[in-house]
This record gives sequence, C-alpha cells and structure tokens, in this order.
Amino acid sequence: MHSAYYELASEFYKESGPPEAYYKHSLMLLAYTPMEAMTKDRATALATDMSLAALSGDGLYNFGEVLATPIMAALEGTPNAWLGEMLRIFNRGDIEGFGVLYAANAAAFAAQPALASRLDFVKEKLTLLALMNLVFETPPHDRTLPFEAVAAHVRLPVDQVEWLSMRAMSLGLIKGSLDGVDQTVTIDWVQPRVLDAAQMGSLAMRLEGWADKVDETAKYLEGQTLELGI
Repeated sequence: MHSAYYELASEFYKESGPPEAYYKHSLMLLAYTPMEAMTKDRATALATDMSLAALSGDGLYNFGEVLATPIMAALEGTPNAWLGEMLRIFNRGDIEGFGVLYAANAAAFAAQPALASRLDFVKEKLTLLALMNLVFETPPHDRTLPFEAVAAHVRLPVDQVEWLSMRAMSLGLIKGSLDGVDQTVTIDWVQPRVLDAAQMGSLAMRLEGWADKVDETAKYLEGQTLELGI
C-alpha cells in the first residue's frame, strides 16, 4: 500500500464515527498496511488515536490484537509513551499499575478529552478487565469465587461485587451465576481474548500443571488395576 493511500484511508477511518468504530477500522487498516508505508509521525498519530479509542470506546475489552502489532512501538520515546503502557495495564487488568501510571501522568491524561471526559467509564472498564483477568487466572474447576476475594482483586467494596458481576454478564464478558446468600459468584465462561506473552506463559504453566495431574491420576489408576488383578 502506498503512503498516499494510507493517509487517505486513515483520514477516512478517523471520521468513521465513535471510538470503537475507529478502533476496529484501524485494525483492518493495519492488517493490510506495512509499517514502512507510514512516516514516523503518521505511525505515532495512529498509535495515539488507537490507544485513546481502545481505552474510551464502548464494547472494547480485548486489546491483545493491537498490542501484538508493531504500531505500538511508534509511541516509544514520545510524550505519549504512557498511553502504550496504559493500554498494556488495561489488558492485564492491573488496577494498582493504573494508579501509579495515572499519578505520574495526570496532566497528560487530563489533556486528552477522550479520557478525561469519560473518566468514570474508563475506571469501570479497568475494573471489568480486572475481573476478567481474575477469572482467566483461576483454574476452570475452581471458579466459584467469594465476593471478598473478588473485591480484594478489583479494589471495590464487597457490597459492589454483585453489581460488578451483573454488569460483566450484561456486557457478555462472563457467564455464570450469583449466590447472594453464600456471597459467591460462579463463572462458567469468560470472553476469549488475544493473549500477550505473559498471559501465554501463565496459560502454559496451567496446562503443564493439568498434564501433571492427569499423569498422576493415570499412574494411580494403573496401580489400582494391578492390585485388582485386572
């Protein structure tokens, strides 16, 4: 794709509507646009706009696709480098990391209307991503979570966990059930995500642990079979 075509397409996508539409269209643009077709300024501008759209757009809870592209490297060494880090923090659902990064870049954050005008929404999105990440890190056979454990992970009062879980279910991020008497939430399904390297490593460790348990069970059954003379 020639640079002139890229510039025309990127301007079209920027006017394509709400942030979530721009984000999705930009991902499509990146799929067919080599990085060498962009100038440094264009790549930085696109990475900035995509980060803002991802953080502020409705229905966007999976940033793995854009983080896996070379475009995010364009923010390194620029005044907007904090945006790339914030996107990674959101992808991990890292509430503590957000607090640290926000405190260090409060002025830059406030200077971005897309974020400053939707601060409550952005914080809610981070909390939902923290819940999704907690579910992802919990083995499937152990996904009945006490409200207190969820509250501690997402940094919310216990009495708001039920609302948070219902909000996540209404958005299709998780499926499950709530037990208000026992104060637990049981998660049956979590929305699939594009995983980064750290998340892939965590998944690999869980699979390795699962394989070890299967091997132990097989050896136990083999021993029992011999004792029974079968």
